[in-house]
Amino acid sequence: MPLRLVLGSDWPIAPCPPLGVMAGARHRRPTRDLTGAPHGAEQALSGLEALQGMTVNAAWAAGEEKEAGRIQVGYRADLTVLAADPLTVDATDLPDLPVRLTVVDGRPTYRDVSL
Repeated sequence: MPLRLVLGSDWPIAPCPPLGVMAGARHRRPTRDLTGAPHGAEQALSGLEALQGMTVNAAWAAGEEKEAGRIQVGYRADLTVLAADPLTVDATDLPDLPVRLTVVDGRPTYRDVSL
């Protein structure tokens, strides 16, 4: 079985917003201090690896790989639409990337006024 990198934002002791988690996995610096040297730079993830860690791999870790983690017919429609592509935006800009739409179980829960 291939190695699956799993990321999450459900820390019980500190806030870890999903985009901040993905950014940290890519640039390997604490979000609050981007001026320091990366910690374990050789462990940095690509944009795709970070996105998979928050989506398909996280669904697999939760045992929901056949119902969640993908935008696919037959899967639960939980998704977030961002203002730019999280795969190509600079990792340091990722935590502040505007959210345009969120959908939970097929129902919009947030819609930016620009839509």
